[in-house]
Amino acid sequence: MTKINKLIIQIVIANYYEEITNPLLNSIKKVLTKHKINYSVTFVSGAFEIPQIINYKIKKNKTNLFIAVGCIIKGQTYHFEVLSNSIAKSLLDISINNKNTFIVNGILNVNNKSQAVKRTSGKKNKGIEIAKAMLSIIKCIK
Repeated sequence: MTKINKLIIQIVIANYYEEITNPLLNSIKKVLTKHKINYSVTFVSGAFEIPQIINYKIKKNKTNLFIAVGCIIKGQTYHFEVLSNSIAKSLLDISINNKNTFIVNGILNVNNKSQAVKRTSGKKNKGIEIAKAMLSIIKCIK
């Protein structure tokens, strides 16, 4: 039985597009605080580093609840697809290969910056959905 007040959610966030990720982070923090969930935040330079840091933290800190936050914007090359697919697969693999590890994938994969901005403003802020996804996981495991 997991006690909610003893949980610590590790938020791993890429700050490459701070104008996109900061509003997501603020919304996530607001929802978690409202539900009295403890969290810590680790910043990395880009989305590619997120799975690596989560994997490291699992082994070092024995933490098992993570929220991955970032933004990948499609450019003119294949890089977008490579990053988007490999990061999603890596996050899934980490959660499958590490017993009782749960990761909410809050990495936006968008075609352009205006799509990202729409997903980070007002009531449509995906940070709210991301935090609620973690809350639903917590309800299942407590």
